[in-house]
Amino acid sequence: MYRIISYNIHSGVGTDKRHDYRRIGRFLAEQRADIVLLQEMDTRAPDREIESDIRDICADKVFELVPSPALVEPSGWYGNALLTRFPVIAQHTLDVSQQGVQPRNIQTVELMTPQGPLTVINTHKGLTKKERRSQFRKLHEYIASILATKPSPVILGGDFNEWQFFTRAFRHLDKVMQQHKVGATFPSVLPLFSLDRFWTSPDIRLTRIKKLRNRQTKILSDHLPVQADICLPLSLASD
Repeated sequence: MYRIISYNIHSGVGTDKRHDYRRIGRFLAEQRADIVLLQEMDTRAPDREIESDIRDICADKVFELVPSPALVEPSGWYGNALLTRFPVIAQHTLDVSQQGVQPRNIQTVELMTPQGPLTVINTHKGLTKKERRSQFRKLHEYIASILATKPSPVILGGDFNEWQFFTRAFRHLDKVMQQHKVGATFPSVLPLFSLDRFWTSPDIRLTRIKKLRNRQTKILSDHLPVQADICLPLSLASD
C-alpha cells in the first residue's frame, strides 16, 4: 500500500498569515506519505533562500522534491512540485496556460516503486470557467495518450478549481479514469467547495480516500489536503 497526498499549500502561508514550509513538511512526513502532489509551491520571496524552502518542505531529506515551475522570476519560481520517497525515472511538464491569466501546467513524474513504475500526474487548473474548459480538454487528451502508451498505473491529482456543485467538466476524464470523491476541501476553515480531487487508472485499487481535516490542517493552508491509499497491480510485482 502506498500513501499519496494532494495539497495546495498556498505558497506556504497558513490561515494564521504565517509562512512556514517547515511545519508543512513535518506534517506530511508525520502522515507517512510516500508521494505528495503540491500546488502553489513558491520560492520567490527575496528574503528567503530557495534551498532553504526546499529543505523545509522536504522535511530535511525525508522527501525528494521534483519541481514543475509555471512561473520563473529572478528570485525563484512558483507552480507545481512533487515530493517523493521513491526514485524518479522521468519527468515532464506540459504547459496549459491561457493568454492573460496566471500560467498553469500539468506535471508528470514516473517513479520506481518497490512494485514497479507508477506514473503520477499533478495539476492546478485556472480560476475562470473558460480557462478551465480548455485545460480540462487538454488534460483528457493528455491522459488518454498516456494510458494508451504507458503500461504503468497512473494516478492523477491536484487542485482543479471547479467551483460548481453539479459540474459536467469531468465527464470525458471520467470515461478513461476512475474519480474518487472526497467532498469539500476549500476553504480549510469551513469547507464548501470540492476543489481538490484524485483519479486512478482502472488497474489501481483504492483502499481509502479522505480529506485530512483537523485543527492543524485548518491552519496550514487555505485548502485541506486529500489523502489516497492505493495498491498497485499484483502483476507488477511478479513481472
